[in-house]
Order: sequence, then C-alpha cells, then structure tokens
Amino acid sequence: MNWMLLLGMALLALLALTLIVVLGVRQRAEQRTRLDVNRELYEQRKQELAQEFADGLLSEKALQAAERELDKRFVSENAELEKLEEHKIGKGIVWPAVLIVVGAVVGYSLFGSWSQQSYADRARMELPRLAQEVLNNQQAAPSQEDLELFALGLRQRLQEDGGDGLTWMLYARTATALQRYEHAIEAYQHAYKLEPTRPGVLLGYAQLLINLGGAEELRQAAQLLSELMQQDPQNIDALSLTGAVAYQRGDWQQAVQAWQLLLQVMGESDPRYAAVAEALNDAKAQLEGTQQQLQVTVELAQSLRNQLPEGATLFVFVKAPEGPGMPAAVVRQPVESFPVTVMLSDAQAMLPDFKMSQLQQWQVEARISADERIDIATGDLGAMPQVLPASADARVTLIVDKVLVE
Repeated sequence: MNWMLLLGMALLALLALTLIVVLGVRQRAEQRTRLDVNRELYEQRKQELAQEFADGLLSEKALQAAERELDKRFVSENAELEKLEEHKIGKGIVWPAVLIVVGAVVGYSLFGSWSQQSYADRARMELPRLAQEVLNNQQAAPSQEDLELFALGLRQRLQEDGGDGLTWMLYARTATALQRYEHAIEAYQHAYKLEPTRPGVLLGYAQLLINLGGAEELRQAAQLLSELMQQDPQNIDALSLTGAVAYQRGDWQQAVQAWQLLLQVMGESDPRYAAVAEALNDAKAQLEGTQQQLQVTVELAQSLRNQLPEGATLFVFVKAPEGPGMPAAVVRQPVESFPVTVMLSDAQAMLPDFKMSQLQQWQVEARISADERIDIATGDLGAMPQVLPASADARVTLIVDKVLVE
C-alpha cells in the first residue's frame, strides 16, 4: 500500500515537472521581455531575503512578511506585464501544473500521516504476538522490523497506562537491542523505581551501565549488583558482572573474590568456565602487582644541608635499568627535613600499561628539585641510583649527596 501511494505521488510530481519544463522551453524560445526581467528581479530579491535571514539580519517572522509582500508585488506586476506578452503560455497550462503540485503535497501529507497511524495501530494490535516471538524465540534473534514494531507497541502501552516494572524492563531491553541507549536508561530507571528488587531489572540495568563504561556508570552498576547479590549470593550472572566491574575499576581483590566464587558455583562443565578462569588468573596477577611494594628511605648528606632549596620538592621513582626513561612509579612531595621514607607500588604508576610489577629489576632514584619538575635542572640535588630485584617487600636507602648539572 505504501509503495503504491508513493509511486502515485511521484507520477503526479513528474507530470507537474514535465509541464513546467515545457513552459520553460517555450519561454526561452521567445525574445527577452520585461516579464523575464521582472521574474529575475523577483528571484534575486528572494535569494537576498534568504541570505539576510541566514545572516541573522531578519527574524523568521520578518522574512515571512517580506516574502508575502514580494509575492504580492510580483503577482500584481506580472498581471499587467502579461497583457503585453504576445507569446506567453496560457493559464490553462500553468494552473494545472500548480494544482498537481499542490495535490501531490497535500496527498502525501494526508496519506503519509494515515500510513504512520496505520503502522502505530498495527504495532498495538500485534503486541501480544510480538511479545511471544521476541521473548520466547530462543533459536534466532528477532528481526529489526519486529523489534521496531515491538518497541512502538510497548511505548504506546506505556503511554496509555503508565506501565509496570516488567513492561518498562521489556521496553528497556528492546531499546538496548536497537542501540537507543538513552531510551533504555530512562526505561530502566522507571522499572527500578517501580520494582527495585526484581532480578531482571537489576541485572539488565547493571549490564547496560557496564557497557556504557563511564566511571559513574560503573559505580551505579556495582551498587545494583550488590543489591542483587544480597538477594541471591550465588547468582552466576551477578557474580560474573561484579568481577567485570571490579576489574574495570582496578579493584583486583574484589574481582578475584567474585570470580573465584563464580567458578565454584558454575562448575567445570560450564562452557564459560575456561574464560572465567583465565580472567581470574589475570586479576590475580594484577593483585600481586599491587602487593609488590618498595620502601625507600631518602637521607640528605650533611655537606648539602645548606644547599637544600627553599620549598624543595622530593622525587622518588622507579624505572627499568635498561629501556625507556619513563618512571614506572613516582612519588612527589614537598620536603623540609630528612630522612624521608616513602612507599612505591603500582598505585604510583604514571601510565596504566607501564608499572613496577611488569619489571624484573627496579632502578631506584631520588632527586630534590627547586621548581617542582622531575626533569634535571641546574642546582638540583640527587642520589646515586640503586638497582635491585623486584620483590614483594623490598627496602632501600638512598643518600642525596651530589649537585646535579643540567
């Protein structure tokens, strides 16, 4: 039905275009007349008004008023000039073309609106069937068309009766599948407000927030999963997502705990067991890295105490003995007296992909700066670097005993 309607509108428009083209050809065959000049001036002024509106010189209301006045003047002048034209095209051709164009526009508007209403009525009528197919078809994913129709039907129902938690949850899931994430978030908010303990709402809402991946979204997801696990501590999906959220937030301890429990609950026969075990091993390695700590005590040689800059800044850092000069961890703090003791670990990493736990050996350095910059500058004070093997509980003492030269 829709394609036949569109085809009819297109044919009407084509007919109107054909008549207008014939009119244009016949006009160009005639000598240039005052009517032609008047038309060109009209078009030129029309373009000027449009440009003035685009430049902000005219408001939309002023533009419409100016265009109406221009149209009136153009029609009035043409009525007089047409009497002087000996080879003008008869009105019997112009008006049918105008009527066809108007008819095409009006027809499309009327029948287009009717088509949209028909589609909405279809969505509402087929909602029960679509619900069965979308929710119960485990063999194949629903088509894009069915999802669109299902979403429209659900939205109409929600507008009619306000909906319950289940309906809002279904709409949120459908909007997620259609990648309409703002609609999905809003729907989950409604569902959570109406039924804050429904497992499907908590789990689906958390999953969407995790996929969005922002810091605030991850915090909200962790809270929702915590509420779900209070109801069902052995919920496999909740444990899996809890581990994922903790891992993304750098909470390795919680990730390890969640995934260890998950492996116990699901058993080795579960096809997801190997993937979870691999993720657990990664989280354990990350946790072990954070547990590697280096205690550094920095002392200042007696001979340099009078050269300690006012407002001095102490830098203590670890880098690879061979390789890039970028520190794997660094502590910066103001200092006025010595000795000073600091702790270095992955928590002080400058880059997320270059940490102390990734190194087999640590080169430990200390520097005192007057300008709060780690780069060496004339007058900075430094200690002889020391290299030691990476270990879980290492200690080292550095003595600042030399003046550095840029």
